[in-house]
Amino acid sequence: MKKFLILIGFSLLAILLQLVVAPWFSIQGIKPDFILVLVMFVAILYGRVYGQLYGFGFGLIVDMIGIGSFLGLSAMVKTIAGFLAGYLKGRRNRFNSFTLYTFTCFIIFFHYLIFFLINFHSTDYTIQFLVVRYILPETIYTSVLFIVFDYILSLSND
Repeated sequence: MKKFLILIGFSLLAILLQLVVAPWFSIQGIKPDFILVLVMFVAILYGRVYGQLYGFGFGLIVDMIGIGSFLGLSAMVKTIAGFLAGYLKGRRNRFNSFTLYTFTCFIIFFHYLIFFLINFHSTDYTIQFLVVRYILPETIYTSVLFIVFDYILSLSND
């Protein structure tokens, strides 16, 4: 029960950060996704099932409070990200940091790829434009945020 309450607290904090802090860190409309970072941490800590359930639930909340775009889109992409990140459970000690962060960057990239391809499906934008303008910058920004939080949290565990 204590872990559940802590997770609820972090969830509320992530929503608050996304609504209040993320716009301050916006660069040309590109901002980090604190919620995705939390979904990734939950999945890495608890595995695929919890990661995808948490990603779906949290993504649905994001869609309902208006942070997302289409109803269900954030739920879908965060479910996929949670599921994929869940494969990293228990592998932190077997992988070196570079390998772990490469996998997390790939998952974040895949998250944004699906999100922006669906979000802009009815526009005249090319895939190359979407990758260069939105997907890569958001991936880099959110990946750096994930790595910084992971580093800070790993220092507290030592």
